Amino acid sequence: MVELRSDWTEIVVTLHHEMGRLLDNFSSRKPPAVRFSPRTWAPAVDVFETADEVVALFELAGVKEDQIEVEVDGKELVVRGERQDVKQGISRSYTQMEILWGPFERRVTLPAAVEVEKTKAFYENGFLEVVLPKVKVAVKRRVDIKGE
Repeated sequence: MVELRSDWTEIVVTLHHEMGRLLDNFSSRKPPAVRFSPRTWAPAVDVFETADEVVALFELAGVKEDQIEVEVDGKELVVRGERQDVKQGISRSYTQMEILWGPFERRVTLPAAVEVEKTKAFYENGFLEVVLPKVKVAVKRRVDIKGE
């Protein structure tokens, strides 16, 4: 008889998250050699909208602020950088290895038009928050036509 784990919902959510990351890597516009390199990884990101902004929150624990680059190109936000191995140079034999080291890149398609020049980024406690103000939508108004 198969035993069902009580934390199956957490497993499903984790699987959903990892499948999303995998599909993001496949749909990336990076060349295949870079996209499938075991030395390149993509950080987790949450993207949400408010009435006035698009906000992207990247999980970048252990990455130094000066190792992060943020770029907005049209409707795409690109965050890249590198997480340095803190134990570099030490001989070791892993029994479990889940933390990804080395260069990373994450591309996010923005859900709305943004004002690129007003974009701001904040880095604190391993989280990078990128705030992109939305382009103000023109309000419809009736225009009267006047004759000669």
